[in-house]
Amino acid sequence: MRFQDQVIKVTQKAVADLVRAVESLPTDRLDWSPGGARSAVDQLREVAAVPEALIGLLEGDARTMEGHAERMRAQAKGPANLAELSETVLTETARLCAVIASFPDSRLEEEVMLPMGGGTTWTRADLLMHHYWNATYHLGQVNYIQTILGDQEMH
Repeated sequence: MRFQDQVIKVTQKAVADLVRAVESLPTDRLDWSPGGARSAVDQLREVAAVPEALIGLLEGDARTMEGHAERMRAQAKGPANLAELSETVLTETARLCAVIASFPDSRLEEEVMLPMGGGTTWTRADLLMHHYWNATYHLGQVNYIQTILGDQEMH
């Protein structure tokens, strides 16, 4: 199995798990957050926005990071139509997975400079894994919200 195939497999599962977890929350709690934390819908909006930047970075266009934070903030203020948001997350993930599937092995170790944290260097292999990591990170946060609300069931 190619690295890219494994990335696609785990990414699709993590994103599906996240969508299912958010959809399992009571509808009146989708925008609720514990303390100053982010709501489940806000986290799902982020996961919907990230593939666009990753696709650009994987295709060699570092400009996709320009304005990305602003686009994510704008999306975070959008409506909380969960069905549409879930569809967007799945569609954007599918677009990213198509790019990952065709990504050449010979480019996995290429390095990309990213502006986060004052500047950091990632390999393109790191970029391939980022959507998976981000989805699992947010799945844990949504699961925590779920438990705070008294739901101990694994969804």
